Amino acid sequence: MDNLKWQRVSSWSLVYFIVHFAFRFVKDGVFNLLPIMVVFVTQVENKWFWGQVALAVAIISLLIYSFFYYINFRFCITDEHEILLNKGVFKKERLTLNFLRVQNVNIAEPFYFKPLGLVNCIFDAAGSTSQEAVLPGVTSLYAEQMRERVLAYKETQQQTAAKQQPEDTHTNEPQQCLVLSNKEVAKFGLMSNMAILALAALAPFMNVVLEFLEKAVINRLESFYQQEVGVLVDAAALAVFSILVLVVLVAVLLSVLMSLIRFYNFQLYFQAGKFKRIAGLLERHQLSVSLDKVQSLLIKQNLIARLLKRYTVQCLQATSGGFSAGAKSKQSLVMPVLSLEQVKQVCQWVHPWLNLTSDDFKALNFKGVEKALLIKNLCFYALLPSALIAFMGYAGQGYSPLYGLLCAVLLSSLVYLSYRRYGYYFYQYQGRYYAVFRSGMISVHYRVFELYKVQSTRAVSTYFMRKSGLKSLSIQLAAGTATMPYIKAEQADEIIDFILCQAESDQRSWM
Repeated sequence: MDNLKWQRVSSWSLVYFIVHFAFRFVKDGVFNLLPIMVVFVTQVENKWFWGQVALAVAIISLLIYSFFYYINFRFCITDEHEILLNKGVFKKERLTLNFLRVQNVNIAEPFYFKPLGLVNCIFDAAGSTSQEAVLPGVTSLYAEQMRERVLAYKETQQQTAAKQQPEDTHTNEPQQCLVLSNKEVAKFGLMSNMAILALAALAPFMNVVLEFLEKAVINRLESFYQQEVGVLVDAAALAVFSILVLVVLVAVLLSVLMSLIRFYNFQLYFQAGKFKRIAGLLERHQLSVSLDKVQSLLIKQNLIARLLKRYTVQCLQATSGGFSAGAKSKQSLVMPVLSLEQVKQVCQWVHPWLNLTSDDFKALNFKGVEKALLIKNLCFYALLPSALIAFMGYAGQGYSPLYGLLCAVLLSSLVYLSYRRYGYYFYQYQGRYYAVFRSGMISVHYRVFELYKVQSTRAVSTYFMRKSGLKSLSIQLAAGTATMPYIKAEQADEIIDFILCQAESDQRSWM
């Protein structure tokens, strides 16, 4: 270890560390400081002065910490085909990452590095969000050389396994391209739940926000409605409604802006069994994904997406954290807003057997779940809450018991939609076996995966399910879990046995 040639990154990488830790503070630290911030807003006098002091202290601390982090940051590429990182300030850490564990080598070009011709070289480790290695502020040439070096070594080491696999039919295929306009990308902001998350983030401050709005805005709007518009009745309610509409519009615009920042000028290329995605406004990010590393294909369509006739498609890779936010964003190739024709195109690249028709997925002969699931969910999630609401109405809680009936109709409809969404489908293509699991309620999710990539299977049944001869099937993948509740016990056992047989007999690497 004494012969290791440790290297420093460019001094310009200090900018990366400042931005990186600033985002980490906003993402993690602000949430932890919410109680203090609430107390500060409600109790502290001279908020502007002390706010400036706190901001100055935070900025100075950020700069000092980033500087010492840069001073302690070292990296080394060993002859044993490993990437070594020495980093940390208060807690020193050495990260060792073997080339074989590198799932992708991605190149990110932040806006602050563009004038300098520098990029971030990101080594994504399979199954871990904390074990990735980032070399900030390196030249694009060096990043490309590192990508080629890592991929060449992995390809050399996997030649023996590749000989046991069927012949690659993608080798001679021409490069294919899928481009999304920024207008289409903006639609993803309407389809996504980022607006809801933005509103949810304001929930802890709702009382403080309402108090501020009442003093600064609502009273003025009330006066405007009364004096200028001539509305004398429920002027306060109209003012509050106006504020709510404004908040929703701001949240939607923020969601659209975040979508454009992430997927601006979206370009997707496919050739020789490999994806390459280039997108981003502030940071042009290049993501490379090998087709054989894709654990499952996830196709989603929520209510707004159904109205827009658009889908969101994800090629999921191995993660250790299931569907946590960090793992999902890091380890998945997201195609944010696709038309049905574009979904067909992507499916032909990933799963050529999946021939979608103009009727969407209706051509697939899905097997549904048993009616016992519908009966159970109707009792627990529709009839019981509705009966409670009706009883409270009869007990004189200030509203009509008719609300119970309306609630029963609404909840029963949602339960029935959820029951009808469940379905599973198995298919054989060129000696390989695939599965499609469907779920959802108002939205619908399709998960497509090859059986040999299944990590484990599990069948669960309660006392009443055993009496009815039913089981709930759970299939664990390296990119999440596929579940199918309330199917016949013999079918569940047959599926488990067949999947385990495929996983044990197939010698191909699952990642």
